Amino acid sequence: MKARDAVGCLARQRGGAVAVCALGMAANEWWAATQSEDSFYMHGAMGFAASFALGLALSLAHVPVWLINADGSLCMNLGCLLTEASQGAKNLKHFVVANGVYQTVGALPMVNEGRTDYVAIARAAGISRARSIETLAELEQLLPGIAAEEGPSFTVLRVEPESGFLRTPPMTYEGPEMKYRFGRALERRFGIEVFGPQGY
Repeated sequence: MKARDAVGCLARQRGGAVAVCALGMAANEWWAATQSEDSFYMHGAMGFAASFALGLALSLAHVPVWLINADGSLCMNLGCLLTEASQGAKNLKHFVVANGVYQTVGALPMVNEGRTDYVAIARAAGISRARSIETLAELEQLLPGIAAEEGPSFTVLRVEPESGFLRTPPMTYEGPEMKYRFGRALERRFGIEVFGPQGY
């Protein structure tokens, strides 16, 4: 399946979940599908969307949190799976858009591609609800159950690698503006205080 189709399916069925997106392809496709300001788009910290999403899930235990990760970012922080398993956040769903390449730097092949089994790694880390999905039809069929099940869960979405640098344009803001847009969106939606009286 195509990355855009897979991410679009997630976007259509996320309901009230707050999304955290890994930098690069995952974030770009999520922005293209949602234009969502109550999603966080990781910039400049490859691998750490998982850590951010887990912290958010633990802080907002009543809110579904969906991590839209990518295989390149996952490999930069495989230890996140151990932490997710140990913390047991019931509201956390971890999706990995796996295309086997580093898309935004010219589709360079992933290290050990074709031999690494991310689902087996997640299960060995202690995340029992782990699976791989190969087709859009399968994703559309299984996603309602994944959304409803107790987390933490781990789902690999196998997508085709595509050529072209930044094929999908990124969101139109970054850095401090992203921080404040996301934080203010959470404040409005949940009636919580994200920023202190000094504004940070």
